[in-house]
Amino acid sequence: MSLQLSLLAMSAALLQGCCFTSFSYFGSSFGLETSLVGDTIQVYVYYRGISLPCSQSLDQICVALNCTKSRTQIVGDNNHTAAWCLLDGEIIFHHNNTSLFYISPSGCCWSSLVGSQREAENLPFTFSLLADLRNRSDNVAINAPPQPPLLPVLRVPQNCTAKYNLTIYEKDGDILRCRYGQTARHECAHCTQLPFFKLDQENCILHYNGRGIYGTYSVELVIEDYPREATVLTHSDDTQTLHSAFEDTSSTAFNQSTKALSSIPMQFVIIVDRPLSQCAVGIFRPVFVHPTPPNGARIPASLYDEITFTISAISLNERITGFTIVGPHGLHKSEIWRVNGDKSVSTNVSWSVGVHDAPKQVAVCFVSITSSGLQSEPQCIWIVLSTGLHDEPSLVGPDLQCSTNAMFLTVPRSLVANLSESNLQLNDASCNITGNTTHLLVKIPLSGCGTKLLEDESHDIFTNKIISRNRNTTLAEREQVAIPVTCKFQRLNNGSKETNLLKSTTEKIFGDYSFEIQFSKQYNSSRRKAKVHAPFNATNKDLLYISIIVKSNVTTLSLYVESCQMSEYNTSAGITLLQQGCLNNSTTKEHQTGNSKEKVYSIKLSSLPHHPTQVFVTCNVQLCTNAYNSTSCSLGCGSDNSSQMEHSDMQQVSAGPIHIKKETDSDPGVIKEDKLQFCPKIMFSAEIPGNLNKSSNTSISNYFVKSEKLDYDHILKI
Repeated sequence: MSLQLSLLAMSAALLQGCCFTSFSYFGSSFGLETSLVGDTIQVYVYYRGISLPCSQSLDQICVALNCTKSRTQIVGDNNHTAAWCLLDGEIIFHHNNTSLFYISPSGCCWSSLVGSQREAENLPFTFSLLADLRNRSDNVAINAPPQPPLLPVLRVPQNCTAKYNLTIYEKDGDILRCRYGQTARHECAHCTQLPFFKLDQENCILHYNGRGIYGTYSVELVIEDYPREATVLTHSDDTQTLHSAFEDTSSTAFNQSTKALSSIPMQFVIIVDRPLSQCAVGIFRPVFVHPTPPNGARIPASLYDEITFTISAISLNERITGFTIVGPHGLHKSEIWRVNGDKSVSTNVSWSVGVHDAPKQVAVCFVSITSSGLQSEPQCIWIVLSTGLHDEPSLVGPDLQCSTNAMFLTVPRSLVANLSESNLQLNDASCNITGNTTHLLVKIPLSGCGTKLLEDESHDIFTNKIISRNRNTTLAEREQVAIPVTCKFQRLNNGSKETNLLKSTTEKIFGDYSFEIQFSKQYNSSRRKAKVHAPFNATNKDLLYISIIVKSNVTTLSLYVESCQMSEYNTSAGITLLQQGCLNNSTTKEHQTGNSKEKVYSIKLSSLPHHPTQVFVTCNVQLCTNAYNSTSCSLGCGSDNSSQMEHSDMQQVSAGPIHIKKETDSDPGVIKEDKLQFCPKIMFSAEIPGNLNKSSNTSISNYFVKSEKLDYDHILKI
């Protein structure tokens, strides 16, 4: 009870001081992702919102959520809409998965343009987010809530019908239902269900019937997911809760009779505008045409892929002036071009995956607009970052080395379906790929062969890709091979975008050095080697020793391991073994070696959650030395970073895969033939020295309601 009262008090305090600002809320949407850190679930809540008109005031969504980071982008539309702000941000929570995850913030304020004149001018916006984040029995993973897109401000002629398909992203294959927010559950502010809008709750489609009243209206929805079959959710303490299979009843009954796995808010605005003489789309109101991606399309992507697509629209009797696009930070659209006597208008949209902070699935929603302010119905697509195929782990590992002028790649032929060099190419088909009988041996220049240079705040990122040649290959073969290759370099401190090819004064102190990770199943300081081009095989009963070694001729150097993570795929979040130099997992142990250039840790493979069949190890490492004498410096958990110490740049090193067999499995040396018949989409990258950005792990513990049987009625009774 006291926890919930604290939450309500926090919301009340926010409201008392919020409503004297020019911030003008026009809707928002939320995405939620998780990773496991020890026994705690780290929850990333991503929000996106619209403020119209745009002002210099603080992002009040960020203020209400106590966000970790936020960005504001001013969007210039056209003469029919004032400049508006596209907001996005992130909040990080640490959550114990014995309880439901629940937040219910409020902020100020809905735009005074939205809603009835009878309502208060400064009406606070409010929403609640509830998710069960325990492990599911059907897919042996943490439950993933649905994610709605952020829709642009929508306009519809007063006398014309419209259909708005909400295109919700759902990962677990659950049944989706959409409903209006309820006042009693703190899910909405206006909480109006207007007679000229009808919500198809089963298909998540909002219909406008063409008989509305001129005005600007808020739509405050809640998106919920239900299991298709009876599903057991397991707590971290191994207690279990059963979620019954969804029973399809009437469109209103399921709200009360069935318990949702998640309830996620989605809020947006629709303007009912002047009537129109002809309502058919394409006559006056624009309509999207080929090659525009279809509404709800999902575009798979790998880290640092460049996603590009074209959107086109036509209007026979109106001049289309442009497109309003609501997408991730860093999205670019080209100048529009016209064909067919200005009837058809197109633009190219592009986005570099991974260069900007974003969740693993990102929506891009767009509408086309005419000179008189008419608008098409919206369309949304999803860009989905893939981290590998769950059912087909990599059988053998590639090797990538980054130098100051090239990327050197060694790839086992089994990863490219044993295709010959003549059937493979880089981005530039004129560059040759060479190899021997077992491996491809590829030198990829940083300034040629189709290598692209991408940039984030402090790094130059070079990326290329091995793909099948288009000629003389079947469609299946083209889909088989897609191997992105990435090297990441820290830029000079002066902000230059040229690659840092010269060593700084600090780097000269450390000389030439390199890091490596080695594995073994026994603690033996004389032999702990893992094969370079093959996985390290182990069983789920083994104790895995992880050795991190620096190779250098400088005797006074000491190795500092800032963090280590073990993950099922080389690009995915996983279990944190170390953090800020401290052991972060109760099953991880450190072993003293007496060697300042080596660290050894061990972990029981039986302690890994979800019993993975393969894992990778990724660590952030650094060197230090004493600048004033020949004694070794010392960095570790809780150590003091003395000003007399010199530190190298932080570097990320990875190793794997480690293949884990159940002890009762067949001979681990036998690889089934069917596993070699199809090449999974594989992504790997390397990073050479660069400072790592550390986001604040701000948490709001009062937002957690620690009751496994909690429901909304219980909240209201507290």
